[in-house]
Amino acid sequence: MTAPAVRGHVELHEVLADLISDHGPQDPATLAARVRRRLRDARVTAEGVELAADAAATLVRRPDGRVDHLAHVLDGIVLTHRVRGALGGRTDLWLGRGAQPFLSLARLHPLPLASGGEARISASGAPVLVGPAGWLPAARRGDLVGLRWRDGRLSVSLVDPAHLAGPREELHVRTLMAQRLVQRLAQRFARDYGSGEDDPEQLEALVVRCLARARLEDPGLLSTPHAPLDEILHDPVAVRPADLWRELAGAREEAGVELCLEGMPAALHAELDRRARRHGMALDQFVIALLGHLAWRTPCAEDPEGWEGRLPARPRLTLLRGGSSGPVPARPDAAEPPEPPEAG
Repeated sequence: MTAPAVRGHVELHEVLADLISDHGPQDPATLAARVRRRLRDARVTAEGVELAADAAATLVRRPDGRVDHLAHVLDGIVLTHRVRGALGGRTDLWLGRGAQPFLSLARLHPLPLASGGEARISASGAPVLVGPAGWLPAARRGDLVGLRWRDGRLSVSLVDPAHLAGPREELHVRTLMAQRLVQRLAQRFARDYGSGEDDPEQLEALVVRCLARARLEDPGLLSTPHAPLDEILHDPVAVRPADLWRELAGAREEAGVELCLEGMPAALHAELDRRARRHGMALDQFVIALLGHLAWRTPCAEDPEGWEGRLPARPRLTLLRGGSSGPVPARPDAAEPPEPPEAG
């Protein structure tokens, strides 16, 4: 189906979104019949509806074949964002890819707010939601805010870092998203290899589609505050050639060996990964550097011989006698215990 057949993909997408909002998820044949009546265009087919749903990031095809809207699939989700500028007295909220689903929804229609009014996408096209006065909490730079979507309304509030989900829950999110991302990233890399930079809009749509499909598998995914999605996934949509060299730099020796660690606690893995990213290193590179530091900076690491001479000296026993403040040597008979007799 070509775009002129239904007066353009944009109009078809808008009509599909309106029909799903009014009647809920529907199969492509039912949607096609309703679109034909609304647009008075007999050329709209079920196959064309499926193609439009696959092309639009805000339309989601459920496993049973029905087409649903992103706003329904994300109901109950909480996406957090780390504020990069104080929000006191402001009406604009600058967001990143961790909150991309709300930006995608706002580009179609303003988002109703739980506190009243609407949040609109910035007229400049920047990734900014603009709402009425008082819709944002008085967050400071570096604070976490949670964007909760429930019953078709958006609310924004401060999030206490102590209430964030733990490493095990973050690993669950990372695993589900990775299963959706890897195949699409591999296909896109094979298709676009050597073709230049990626289209930002395509990358943003990729994040939204993968999150929607992950929510279909686990409807409770991200229903409680987690760390920002772009921090959990570590910029999942960016193809970074430098990362390859960082991984290779983790083993600089020609005679390097491969080491597999099993049974590492999830909390320890998350902490090592967090510190590696803070230092701009790959996880393998950081762990090798850490083990190397422990091995070569620990006393006796290279030469375990002669360890007796490296023991700390026995502390001198001091006693206070009367008003004197000077040390008094211990009694000779209490200086050292006798040596045990040798066996005959």
